[in-house]
Amino acid sequence: MSTTTQELGAERWTHYFDSIGASIEGQLVTIEVMSDELGDQVDVERLPLQAISYDANENMLEVSVGGRGPRYPVLLRHFISQPQTITLEESGRLVPDAILVTDASDTRTLIRLIEPPTLMA
Repeated sequence: MSTTTQELGAERWTHYFDSIGASIEGQLVTIEVMSDELGDQVDVERLPLQAISYDANENMLEVSVGGRGPRYPVLLRHFISQPQTITLEESGRLVPDAILVTDASDTRTLIRLIEPPTLMA
């Protein structure tokens, strides 16, 4: 399966994240923040994704994880202020494999979406 990369124009951010909302819910997500000042740091690792949304008024991308029953009772939110570019890595699934966001301070946030394992009956 081939992988493609595309940069989303800023005018499409709100619509794009609204349109994939139902498809990404329940995916596992890993969030890695890469900064020249702080190096690479994993912020979230393999937690259930609840939503990703972009608020044009606040110029903010929000990733919500957890909040799913007794195993993940707390909803965590990761905010990316003033995104400058959003790039998608796709391989033909309904949801992207990864989303790379670069903000105004040149910090990059890599959001990896992972299909949750299926249990065999």
